[in-house]
Amino acid sequence: MKKKWILATILGLIVLIVLCIGGKKYMDKKAVEKSYQDGVELIQNYLTDYLIKNYEGIEKIEWQGVGVEWRNSDIFGSSILGNYVNSNVHVYISKDNYFTMRLRLNDRAEYDDNQKKYVLSESMNPSNMDTMVKTGIHNAIYSYSDDPDNKKINVNQKEKQELDNIKKSSIGSPNAQVIYNLEIHELNY
Repeated sequence: MKKKWILATILGLIVLIVLCIGGKKYMDKKAVEKSYQDGVELIQNYLTDYLIKNYEGIEKIEWQGVGVEWRNSDIFGSSILGNYVNSNVHVYISKDNYFTMRLRLNDRAEYDDNQKKYVLSESMNPSNMDTMVKTGIHNAIYSYSDDPDNKKINVNQKEKQELDNIKKSSIGSPNAQVIYNLEIHELNY
């Protein structure tokens, strides 16, 4: 009887230790995810505000969540700086016509060790935002080609005209619908 009691105690301790380790890893991963969400939220708020105040012709801005490519270490756990984290945004000009901008967390925000959070990097400035808009529109209109003189159009003439009508303006797009999304999803390739 004593042997069964000792065996049950040892097994109970082992199960408790495994649960504690698993719980710690789970909580660490959730803390990292929360940090990513906070960083991406900064980017989403800044870019959305910039687009609405500075670009005319936008009907809707729809964020696509927080994509994470996890790089875990069995020893150290989740990496807050080594993971690939992005958030895409669809900027709609009409009901079905939009262009996409892709933003990587580590390109647009920096982790401040003193504050223990992400802060916007210097790359989040009006000049870079304007370049991102132009690139997003160009990529929506034209297919990728290694030859810069070969421009194959992806859209019909009406859609091209709608995309070309997006312009920088102090009027902005105050009536644009905005859909924020901070839901974490795993990136798959």
